[in-house]
Formats: sequence, C-alpha cells, structure tokens
Amino acid sequence: MKHKQIILIIQLLLFYSIGIGQKVEKVTVSNQDPYNLYAYEKIDTSTLFYLKLVPKIKPIGVLVILPAGGDMVEDVMKQMTLHKLAVEKGFLVIFPSINWGTVKLEEELKFLNIIFKQIIKQYKVPKDKFILGGLSGGGMVSLNYAERAIRDKDSSFIIPKAIFGLDPPLDYVTLYYQCKRDVERNFAEAAANEGKWFMELCKIEFGGTPEEVPAQYIKYSIYSHHEKDGGNSKYLINMPLLIYTEPAIEWQIKNRHRDLYDLNCTDISAMINLLQMQGNKNADIVVTHDKGIRLDGIKHPHSWSIMDSKQCLDWVLKQLK
Repeated sequence: MKHKQIILIIQLLLFYSIGIGQKVEKVTVSNQDPYNLYAYEKIDTSTLFYLKLVPKIKPIGVLVILPAGGDMVEDVMKQMTLHKLAVEKGFLVIFPSINWGTVKLEEELKFLNIIFKQIIKQYKVPKDKFILGGLSGGGMVSLNYAERAIRDKDSSFIIPKAIFGLDPPLDYVTLYYQCKRDVERNFAEAAANEGKWFMELCKIEFGGTPEEVPAQYIKYSIYSHHEKDGGNSKYLINMPLLIYTEPAIEWQIKNRHRDLYDLNCTDISAMINLLQMQGNKNADIVVTHDKGIRLDGIKHPHSWSIMDSKQCLDWVLKQLK
C-alpha cells in the first residue's frame, strides 16, 4: 500500500472517530522535526502538524488540547468528549503534534506560536480567546506557555485566557528525585528505565544535578516548592487554572511502590494552595478517585479519563464571559 493511501485511510478513520458530520482537518506545519517534538508515529516521524475541528459558526474561541508523552493525537480524541462538546459550543479545537520534545520546552513554544499565528490569520479569533490544556507533559507545555507569555512577552504570540491540566509534573527538582527513587527501588522496570533516562537528560540539559545547578532547575520549572514565591508559578497569579489529579495511593504502592512524596499531586496541591493565598481566586484543583483508565482498558490514575469533559468545558466557557 502506498504512503498516500495510508495517510488517506488514517484521515478517514479520524473523520469517523469523532462522529459523522464533524470533519477533522490535518494541517502540516513542517516536514522536519529536529527536536523530536512528536515521537512514536508509526508512519511518519518527521512531520509536524495539528488537527483542527472547525465549528459551523464563527469561533467563539480556540481550545488547544495537548497530548501526554508518547500519546498519538488520534488516540487522545478517543479518550474524551471535550473536543466534541467544545465544537458544538462554537470553539475551534486544535490538537498540536507535541508528545515528546525538550526539557526546557522552548521549541514547543515556538511551534505553538506558528500554529496560533495561522489560526488567528485564518479565522480572526482574538488573541485573548485561547484556552490551553493537556495531560502530563501536555499540561506542562500549556502552563509553561502561559508563564512565559506573561514573563517574557516577546516570546509568545498570545497570552492564554485560561489553562487546564491533568496531573502535570511541575517542579523539575521534585521530578528528578522521584526518578532517582524509582531507580533505587528498581521495582517497576519501565519506571526505573525512564528514571535513568530522565536524570541523565536533566544533567545534560541543565548542566548538572539539582544540587550542582539549582538555579537552572528553578528557571525551567513551572513551580518550585522550595522557593517562597513558588518560582515561575508567581506569573500565574492572575491566570485561571483548573488542574485534575488522581493520587490513587493504593494503586501506586501496589504497582510502583511509590508513596505520596513521589506523586504529582503533592506539587499540584501546593501550587494551587500558594496561588490562592497569593490572591488567585480562580485557581482550582479537582481530586478524583478511581476514575483513571487507559485507552487499552488498563487501570491507571495518570490518564485522560480523570477529567470530566462536560465539567471542564463548563469551566472553560465561564472563563470567556
């Protein structure tokens, strides 16, 4: 089967995956991916693109949904109804092809800027009508974009109206030591291997360990627990935030031998608490229980299913008023 025929079949499957009558368009941005922003693609490992769902009316805003590490954009669509509900309400929905990439997240920001410029030029959507969100790494990219848009105004094409996230890691120091404990425990092979890989990557990207170059870890973390002002999270004081997390401590102990010190929920709760104390009246956390399940049916708390799509969309619509 020829390459173009395979691509056509995938596009047809995408069309039917979200329901008859709603077209999914694939827009190619680049035929090169030097920073490996999109990994694990079975057919094409070099193309950067985004999928878009266009409403029948003039868009009231743009909802940007970012995959987790290793997630295919097509698979993300199968795990939620948020995009379907959003299009029905008049949102233009886009899924950027970012599911891997860099630690410093600078190339991800540049790629999103290109997409946002195209969307605004084509649909004339105001710059202040963009809502970003995602699971895990997708949530990190969204939060990082918002912080840099406020801190470094020349680096970002828009300032997001609001951000939602599902269990995003926030503090690179926390993440580094969590990986170190996974390696030392050596209980789950996948977790130990990922821990080794991530620790080495941090040493390369930041120039050392958290003890050796603490300023680098603070500079690139979304939130820094040991900084009195929260580090970069101080730039989110006026940003509406909705973050979902599912601790599932019984599952974590049984399947990973992780405790609460190893989970993203600790930094998430700490950051939301700090932002509220700093005056953010619209920073919210949703803690779920026994909702996490992966696309293959396996129970896992770090999943899209912990988000209630209708509840999330209601919150998003509230931010546009």
